[in-house]
Amino acid sequence: MVNDERVVLGLLCAPNLEADPDATVESVMEAGPSTFRPNVPTEEMAGYFRDHHLDSAPITTPDGRLVGLLRALALL
Repeated sequence: MVNDERVVLGLLCAPNLEADPDATVESVMEAGPSTFRPNVPTEEMAGYFRDHHLDSAPITTPDGRLVGLLRALALL
């Protein structure tokens, strides 16, 4: 989830969405997720994904504006 200035506020995970279909996005999002800069080496990202059992991570500018989403499949 991003605000009007595209600053990342949180992440939505499928299990959280499926738990309560009447819940609001704000109540089920993971606030303050880890984000990464575009200049992080892909090898470092692959290691982070493995170590933390992740399949994607938000890529942001230093001020938190969303640039994109890096998926682990892109690193295979």
